[in-house]
Amino acid sequence: MLLLGSDFKALGVARSLGRRGVPLGVVDNLPRSGWFSRYVTRRFKWPGPMHGNEFLNFLLDVARRNGLEGWILFPAQDETLELVARNCDSLSKVYRLVTQPWSVLKWAHDKKLLHVIAGGAGVQHPRTWYPASEGEIRAMDIPFPAIVKPTISIEMQYAIGRKALPASDVEGLIQGYRRATAVVAPEDVMVQEVVTGASQYSVAAFCEDGHIVSAMTARRTRQYPIDYGLSSSFVEAVEAPHLIELSHRLLGRLGTTGMVEVEFIEDRRDGQPKLLDVNPRPFGWHTLCIASGLDLPWMQYGYAIGRRPTRVVPRYGLRWVRILTDIPAGAQSVRAGLISPLDYIRSLSGASVFSVLDARDPLPAAADLLVAARRLLLMTGRPTEARRTSHRGEPARLGASPGRPHVD
Repeated sequence: MLLLGSDFKALGVARSLGRRGVPLGVVDNLPRSGWFSRYVTRRFKWPGPMHGNEFLNFLLDVARRNGLEGWILFPAQDETLELVARNCDSLSKVYRLVTQPWSVLKWAHDKKLLHVIAGGAGVQHPRTWYPASEGEIRAMDIPFPAIVKPTISIEMQYAIGRKALPASDVEGLIQGYRRATAVVAPEDVMVQEVVTGASQYSVAAFCEDGHIVSAMTARRTRQYPIDYGLSSSFVEAVEAPHLIELSHRLLGRLGTTGMVEVEFIEDRRDGQPKLLDVNPRPFGWHTLCIASGLDLPWMQYGYAIGRRPTRVVPRYGLRWVRILTDIPAGAQSVRAGLISPLDYIRSLSGASVFSVLDARDPLPAAADLLVAARRLLLMTGRPTEARRTSHRGEPARLGASPGRPHVD
């Protein structure tokens, strides 16, 4: 299997499959924790952004030059997921793919399209508006607080390190809209109501043609940053069967095949779960699923080689923590009065699964710290605004130039 990306999500995949003897390689432009895993035997460094035509050429060349024809290609991050989906025809000539074509994947990947599917499935989501201009924002009856966010978040994350921009009034909303449209096209920007003071949950599942084969639920207790986190930092395996039913309706309409996470937020105003996102790829806390008996990477691998998935009954009660981000998330929560220092320390007691730390595979933890230090240096030198670039559109053409840079 060839993993596209080497962060802690890819590391979880590598450990799951490597312990079972599956040969593993990784491709990345910045070696991260998974790159240094003892289970990875082939490493391919790419000097540019992990999208676009040059990267597509590189992947095709890697297979042909290194005898990887027939290997499973497994994207572990959003931009590589989209690249593979948009270029299934060319990549499937040399690799086995676990990614569905763009004609299917786009309905989960793009939140504007996802909301159309959710409406048809009877799954609620926070109220959302799609203004085409600043003038339309002023004319809309939008309650505050609200947020501005892209329909596909990866470009803004890399450009300014944020998934969403909060606003408490119209002028703040206009400013957020301007920041967002400096990075993505106006038609790819949305405004959404803020669902406050609520718990966030996820459904993790393996699907075949939209049918959930096996699933489990979890509460995403903390994220970092704590307002609109880039990723979860503390997750607890708790039972929420009603969310599996909602996910079944949604994923059935999406026609999803493979491992997937469906994110919800519980609206305390009416007690109803509202859809936040769908991630049809390895997600941050998937190693909690593995520890609970639901090994999604192994199921994905088996499905790729023709083995039909069987139903698994997961165990509940374990916790997952990403120490590198949960400590600052805990500090932010204490400062905000959301939790006491003692309660934070108590939350870390009990049976836990770590995102990176593993005595049987120790090097990735050291690499994780080095990457975090690099990220901090990059953030201190990052400009406040970014030039607008876009890697979406037509499938990548061989030999064309890439778009925006990749920042870990």
